[in-house]
Amino acid sequence: MINPASNILCLGAAHFDRTLQCTETFVPAASNPVRTLHRKPGGVSRNIAVHLRLLGCNVGMLGAVGDDGDGDQIIRSLSEIGIDTRQIRKIPGGHTAGYTAILDETGELALGLMDAEVYDRLTYDLLADQLANIQNWPWWLVDANLPTETLTWLANQKGTSRFCAATVSPSKSARFKPLLDKLDVLIANRAEANVLSGIEINDIDDAVNAIKSLRDHGIPHIVVTLGAKGVISADDREIAFWRPLPTKVVDVNGAGDAFYSGFLSAFSKPETSFDAAIGTGLAMASLTAETHGTTVWNLDSKTVQERALNAYKETI
Repeated sequence: MINPASNILCLGAAHFDRTLQCTETFVPAASNPVRTLHRKPGGVSRNIAVHLRLLGCNVGMLGAVGDDGDGDQIIRSLSEIGIDTRQIRKIPGGHTAGYTAILDETGELALGLMDAEVYDRLTYDLLADQLANIQNWPWWLVDANLPTETLTWLANQKGTSRFCAATVSPSKSARFKPLLDKLDVLIANRAEANVLSGIEINDIDDAVNAIKSLRDHGIPHIVVTLGAKGVISADDREIAFWRPLPTKVVDVNGAGDAFYSGFLSAFSKPETSFDAAIGTGLAMASLTAETHGTTVWNLDSKTVQERALNAYKETI
């Protein structure tokens, strides 16, 4: 039985991220000796789902993996922390998605390789027989790794479920353009908001104009993140600016996904306001930036809420 206080289905990417670094000068189109820096689970929906679960939410994951060892590991690692993985499809003959970053000898990215073909297999035909189960989850966190046709189908079939869009990247965020009028929550960074609104964002005023344009599509709740500058939020009452919380930065990787998990963990509860959810999102982003890696495994709600108390908005 789904707990009404925490009831979120995450739909999208769950894969492995690998980072390797050249031990000598990188030479294109040649064999380069490397050392492996890390290999760990990743993917936008997976990252958000893990933090949601650590924050006490009841979480399901819908995605696709290959019929291989990596897919088995992804499913097992999610199941072990209590995430419902029954909606993850194992694609016969498919390979589990993965991102490989190859750094040169100085640590700069020399080559990035993303194999995400398995996500293209998540067609609405494949999901149609599970629609009733999907609709049983009152909140959907949907990332743009799903095909455009599937995103559109889900938006048209959401019923009373709340559709929360995770934009993933500037190029993939464009997949949400045909269904902006069906979104309940949109959180995007400046580059992604630029793609969706058509307005280049260089400062706070630009972000406000982009939000006004997006709000014309009828999206009830919008957040545009500006990195170290803070976030701009908008609901049907006001537009506001939020500064980042004081943070001892160690690693900003994963902070954007963490913002979404903090926000949604709070906003999915009936008694939590939009402003309080943004404060929780800022707190999660701050805590994640103080942690090596993308996950704060020793998370507790008290620490998150104490940090969220420092969040402050300025109405625009």
